[in-house]
Amino acid sequence: MLNVIAVPAEPEAVQAVRDRADALIAAPLPDDAEVRGDWVCASGARGGAVIYVHGGGFAHTTPEAERVMAYRLSKATGRPALRVDYRLAPEHPYPAALEDVLAAWRSVLDEGVPAAEVVLAGESAGATLVLSALLEIGRTGGPRPGAAVAVSPVTDFALTGASLAANDGKDVMNRAALGSIRAQYLAGAPADQAPQSPLYGDPRGLPPLLIAVGTDEVLLDDARRFAEAADAAGVSVRLEEYADMPHAFHLSEPGEVLLDRIGRWLADPVRVCTVSEPDAGPYALTGGPDGALWFTLVHQGAIGRRDVDGGITVHPVGAKPTVIAQGPDGALWFTEYGTHRIGRITMGGTASSYEPPTADGGPYGIAAGPDGAMWFTLSGADRIGRITMDGEITEYPAPGAFPSALAAGPDGAMWFTLNQGNAIGRIAMDGVTTAHPLPTEAAAPVGIAQGPDGALWFTEIGAGQIGRITVDGTVTEYPLPDRAARPHAITHGPDGALWFTEWGRGGVGRVTTDGRITAYDLPRADCEPHGIAPYGGALWCALETGSLARLDVPR
Repeated sequence: MLNVIAVPAEPEAVQAVRDRADALIAAPLPDDAEVRGDWVCASGARGGAVIYVHGGGFAHTTPEAERVMAYRLSKATGRPALRVDYRLAPEHPYPAALEDVLAAWRSVLDEGVPAAEVVLAGESAGATLVLSALLEIGRTGGPRPGAAVAVSPVTDFALTGASLAANDGKDVMNRAALGSIRAQYLAGAPADQAPQSPLYGDPRGLPPLLIAVGTDEVLLDDARRFAEAADAAGVSVRLEEYADMPHAFHLSEPGEVLLDRIGRWLADPVRVCTVSEPDAGPYALTGGPDGALWFTLVHQGAIGRRDVDGGITVHPVGAKPTVIAQGPDGALWFTEYGTHRIGRITMGGTASSYEPPTADGGPYGIAAGPDGAMWFTLSGADRIGRITMDGEITEYPAPGAFPSALAAGPDGAMWFTLNQGNAIGRIAMDGVTTAHPLPTEAAAPVGIAQGPDGALWFTEIGAGQIGRITVDGTVTEYPLPDRAARPHAITHGPDGALWFTEWGRGGVGRVTTDGRITAYDLPRADCEPHGIAPYGGALWCALETGSLARLDVPR
């Protein structure tokens, strides 16, 4: 469901915006309108960058006012802001301005700013250019910005939005003015094609977006329709609608509310990036020895790779990869639950697979053991498997029903959950197994991970609890605030706590080693979080709706 937020406004604030807009429209351009872009840095701004793209109908610039806006963005976001002085129509029609925005993006990367720490922000024509630039960045591949803000964008130069008529007379902008802007900017380029009209582009893979618009704007439907299309493509979108506000509302007092909300949105610890079609099913993930983040696309039959700059590569493996883990041989190993095989993929994308002796065993969990082999569960056959780096497989009977996830323990053994056996199992390197029953009936344990305290931690999807078991078999259970959260996977975080996905409520949880629990919401309750893993100093989880979520870890 699209995240739409209605932002109320007082009548006096609405009138102030209209008066300010009328004054700006009537004012002549300054003599020194043609200036180079420049950096503006508010006090306290640190790393990262905002690339600010100004409005003005693609034909006008007011450098001093733009520097003030850049300063406001820098202050709100805590980042230095680069004001882009792009070429103007009609002397320089499309695609000149877009080319300049893309050049500014490349220059910021060339200065060493990580792509994930760059925010593209624009208003009016500048917002259109931001969305156009995002589409071009996505089309050509390579690094993508961490987030983008578009205030009152034109997304459809074919002018088909219903609000063009519905809000005519309410707004300082109108269809005739947009027609003139279109003629100067496009200069004959098609009005119903992307990237010049972003609505007609493919938004898949765009970074998190905040789109803001006034409800009295003729461009209201332009903002709504693009936000809806991006949301349908799996992009993390927040659409903010400012009540009774006309075009250019960001220039007056309500703009301070908007800027404050932008700053708080960027400070949200959760970020979502699209990596696949909504039904492709990112399921599990792990950091690779190459420094990238690797993930399974269970319904696409592929393994995905996200590099440090956000670039996505997809390697078809001809199966249904489920859980993935790093092996001791510099490759990644994964289970193929639906095709009953164990897979291996190199950092170059070469895949191979091996068939366990037990047919139709349903391999699920997989993890590296202390003996230089990979260990896995055969959930459908109630067996534990071991595979060497040359593909030799040995199987052992599990001491209970439906073994699921497994992890290496601090005692030199492998520990695993028995989902339908309602127990935690242990298998030594010689194949000897032990089962430890859980105190809570029908707890249905799934995920398991070694904690920093020398114990194993696990999720109880049926009971809505997190469990802890020592190597001598002592079990402690911690109920979640929401017992219907259905915790699934669990991992040891970089902050010394355990982190887990909550499939039932669309969230992520954190539990300290003394049992204190904190819950974090993901942008959508229906995002279906499954796997979770530490990577790059943060926690990442796989959302089966087509995305990966990054959660900054509190220190």
